[in-house]
Amino acid sequence: MLSIAILDDNIKVLEQYEELIPRWFARNGIRGRIVTATSDYNEFLEAVREHSVNVCIIDINLRSEITGLYVAKKIRHENLNTEIIFCTGMLEYMHKAFDVNAYHYIIKPVGANLEKCLVKLDKEIEARQNRKHILELKTKSNIYYVAHDSISHIIRQGSKSIIYSSGNVYEVYESLDSLVVRLDADKFIRCCRSQIINRDYIKQIDRINRKIILTNGYEEKLSRLKTYRLLKGASDNEG
Repeated sequence: MLSIAILDDNIKVLEQYEELIPRWFARNGIRGRIVTATSDYNEFLEAVREHSVNVCIIDINLRSEITGLYVAKKIRHENLNTEIIFCTGMLEYMHKAFDVNAYHYIIKPVGANLEKCLVKLDKEIEARQNRKHILELKTKSNIYYVAHDSISHIIRQGSKSIIYSSGNVYEVYESLDSLVVRLDADKFIRCCRSQIINRDYIKQIDRINRKIILTNGYEEKLSRLKTYRLLKGASDNEG
């Protein structure tokens, strides 16, 4: 599934994106959505941080002190797991796209070129997600490939997500919203805003004391709502 955030300073261009992209999705059988289409770079970055955005379409010349290249560098600096597509009328900045590992650089007007790019990217993302149920985790210095089955739980602490996997611990800045959509929905449940649990690791749900115990010894106090969500998830899984 493609979840797209768009940053462009031209309102008419944004309106064209909002009209054309859903049409392209329907024509090519792509599951996708536009999370945000905005001229405000702060609003754009907030959407990328907080939502499950895996594609960013960015104009370079934003007619302000902030450029699209700056925003792209910000995305990479924060290790946000998304592809970047530059759609711009400025051909002279093409070589700088390599600095932020851009997926593509398209000269406006975009038209068929952007449609082809999104079709190709959708196939690549689907192939990545289906690759042996492996979760790709990017840190500042390394990329790790972790099997879904090895992950017992994930906890959000401050600005980091901490992944517990077969005795190993990985810390990334990717949000839980972004992580959960890349995990096997049959195994993993988002039982609260700050926690993801692998159902296969649940040893006991203590309804009286409202506590969950995993097979690796991890214990966590639960609210009534968390307990209900876990029990419901376990019941749905059995059905």
